[in-house]
Amino acid sequence: MEFLQPYYTVIALILIALVVLVAAAMIIRSFNGRVRGRRGSRLGIAEYYELDKTRRLVLIRRDDVEHLMLVGGAQDVVIESGIPTAAMSQPQIPPPPEPQLRPPPRPAVFGASRPPLRPVVPGYADDNNG
Repeated sequence: MEFLQPYYTVIALILIALVVLVAAAMIIRSFNGRVRGRRGSRLGIAEYYELDKTRRLVLIRRDDVEHLMLVGGAQDVVIESGIPTAAMSQPQIPPPPEPQLRPPPRPAVFGASRPPLRPVVPGYADDNNG
């Protein structure tokens, strides 16, 4: 353990930095307004806001509908009910139209038979050869 003695201050500083990072992560997470529920659950708390020490505004999600409630104090009150979620409030995009198919190619001009080729005459200059 004598070989670690020169590094005690470095090790202590690293441990203190790790503790500070973990504490900062926990504090940031506690200020996050979203509450996570189980995957696939139908009921959950979407968000909450603390008004004072005893009362909170809570946005409760069930299926695709949210309800805003004031909880705490003397009694709980439903402020607004039947709020559509963000997924429901987005306009539904219609599916793209079916692509138009090209018409089939027209039949050959000469049918199944081709006309005979012209014979090549040596020394004959036509418009194609120059």
